[in-house]
Amino acid sequence: MGLKEELIKALSELDLEKPKFELQKTVSGKIGGVVVSKSFDGKSQIDRQNMIWDHLEKKLGKAKARKIIAVLTLTPAEAEGTYSKI
Repeated sequence: MGLKEELIKALSELDLEKPKFELQKTVSGKIGGVVVSKSFDGKSQIDRQNMIWDHLEKKLGKAKARKIIAVLTLTPAEAEGTYSKI
């Protein structure tokens, strides 16, 4: 299983409400992307990031977690507003 698949599996275990993952592998082999879920409603960006990274470090270990460059966390409304401007 590749890192992208491991990341999706680990994120899926967070029990987020209807999550959508948009992840890509960079040319250097690192992974980054966006997680959209209604579960992020009412949470600050720092709380969302802490939730994601604490879980990823436990599930993947620190060495693999370092291969993840960024995981942006958006609510569906934030994602709609962000992507509609592109």
